[in-house]
Amino acid sequence: MRKKVLVSIVVCPLIMLLSAFFWAESHSLELVGDDCVKCHLGEVQAVVERGGLHKTEVGCTDCHKEHPPKGEETIPTCDSCHGPEDHAHYALKDCRNCHHPHYPMEMDFAKMDEVKAACLTCHSDQGREMEVHPSEHAGLDCKECHMAHGEATQCMECHESHVQEMVYKDCLCCHKPHRPTAIRFDGDLPSALCSGCHEGPVQEIEERGAAHQEVGCIDCHKQHPPSEEGVIPVCAVCHEREESPHYTLENCINCHHPHYPLEMDLEKMGEVKAACLTCHPDQGREMEVHPSEHAGLDCKECHMAHGEATECMECHESHAQEMVYEDCLRCHRPHMPVEVTYGADIPSSLCVSCHHRAGEDLAGTTTEHHDLGCAYCHENEHKKMLDCGTCHGQPHDIAIHAKYPGCLTCHKDPHALAK
Repeated sequence: MRKKVLVSIVVCPLIMLLSAFFWAESHSLELVGDDCVKCHLGEVQAVVERGGLHKTEVGCTDCHKEHPPKGEETIPTCDSCHGPEDHAHYALKDCRNCHHPHYPMEMDFAKMDEVKAACLTCHSDQGREMEVHPSEHAGLDCKECHMAHGEATQCMECHESHVQEMVYKDCLCCHKPHRPTAIRFDGDLPSALCSGCHEGPVQEIEERGAAHQEVGCIDCHKQHPPSEEGVIPVCAVCHEREESPHYTLENCINCHHPHYPLEMDLEKMGEVKAACLTCHPDQGREMEVHPSEHAGLDCKECHMAHGEATECMECHESHAQEMVYEDCLRCHRPHMPVEVTYGADIPSSLCVSCHHRAGEDLAGTTTEHHDLGCAYCHENEHKKMLDCGTCHGQPHDIAIHAKYPGCLTCHKDPHALAK
């Protein structure tokens, strides 16, 4: 009996232990992603903070299918997700030479050999740019400019800036890093940046450009060499034929320099009158309505350059020694010089330089006419004379005026009145 009891004491616990083992084997709990952090805090934290798609698209157990000692399928192969049929980059070998599984986009190129071939499997557009537009950049390995993935060396770390105030973003307005010599303008490019390479033309426009000062360089020059399209603008882009007859003329640059369009050297041209009158029709009408020797001249005979005029005394003798060019313009308009007009403020000394006798008579008279200026009686039109009654009315009785209707019958000459 004692022996049976002893056997029971030994066998029963053993049976219970074996039963518990087999029950545990048949009812074991599977690991889930939240369990990993309990033992692998650093790895999980790296994925959470730096994992990229490895954080958002997959979990720990999607890559680590098993865990020791139950299984040995713990380190996955990359092609289980990234198949070579999906992308050329996935056909490369030894992924871990560049990518860490927990932060795959943080690549330290400085620790690698040449990386260009691998980079171009993902960045094929940049590869095509360098192939189509060869430059010194195209001959470099990618890591020369990209020390880390997604980062780039700024231009001024290797190149001298065009102008002192330039920043990296300004460089990208003209130069794309993978085709730097194929200059293409991007966005609103300030003309000040163009001056770094084209100081002379920009300064010409700033100082002498007239209305062209209001436009920027890229408003006219849409592209830059070596491109041929849009480098030299067509004037009609801004100056449409419908706006003025002048814009219908051909070969604009025969007269106008694009950077200082109003500075024209007319002496170097053929006859310019027809072209001038398309912009200056008022002067053309004056010469047509009031013909003179001036009307028969070509414009460049008097206008050596646009906006400049030969002074009268270079061709004509002055009326008086003290006359200057502005005095000529008091009476004569250059495009209708024989139509003499003048203002009320014209000095009588200019009048008597041509009308000597009248001046001498006025100087010698003792009447009140002595104190009047010529323009007072002759107003502002040459050869016009006021009627005496304008000032004097009818100073005599009606009978005298009836018998002598003309005042000068008795008083002879307004400049030397007979009393």
